[in-house]
Amino acid sequence: MKTTKLLFSIILLAVLASCEPDALQINAETLKKMMSENGRLVILDTRTEQEYQRGHIPKAINITETMFHTLDAYLPKEKDTPLVFYCRGVG
Repeated sequence: MKTTKLLFSIILLAVLASCEPDALQINAETLKKMMSENGRLVILDTRTEQEYQRGHIPKAINITETMFHTLDAYLPKEKDTPLVFYCRGVG
């Protein structure tokens, strides 16, 4: 349970906001609601494999920086599927 709380707090960083100026920032509570209400939600963890193995948000897919060239293989074909990216933070 402690790990889950820590992982949800990672979402507060809202990686999308640092990568894409127009991206929506969400908090942990919003993510939990999205996860319970939308079965199509895709969560992408962009940290290293070692960081992912230490703990990650349930059902998150680990896409490391070196794997970005294969990102399209992990994304759903439906363009209206919500995507959430997270990492350890900027820098």
